[in-house]
Amino acid sequence: MSETAAKVVERPSLASKFVAIGGAIGLIGSVFLPLVGISQASIPYAFYGGGQLWVGIVASVILIVSAIALHTTHRGRIHGWSVIALIFSIFGLTSSSYDIMVIGFGLALIGSIMGITHQ
Repeated sequence: MSETAAKVVERPSLASKFVAIGGAIGLIGSVFLPLVGISQASIPYAFYGGGQLWVGIVASVILIVSAIALHTTHRGRIHGWSVIALIFSIFGLTSSSYDIMVIGFGLALIGSIMGITHQ
């Protein structure tokens, strides 16, 4: 494949914005909500011990990094970082115990699918 064929005309800016906003919302939900005293014990489907919060924090940070890396014109990098964002948005969805985290990781999931299908 030649160098020009590997490049795309436009960057997937909307996809990277969705992933970045989703990662930021997930990070806020993972860090801020437990600090202000909203107890996970009040949520019936939450795991005790806070283990899933660490998964949410790690997934959020990786989503933010992948959103920054998604803003490129190289087709292989766009697809690769979109797959990484897809994987970690699914991890984030499984670890989310607050509704705001579900919204954030859902946005990241939509953005990663947009990045994978970007021409």
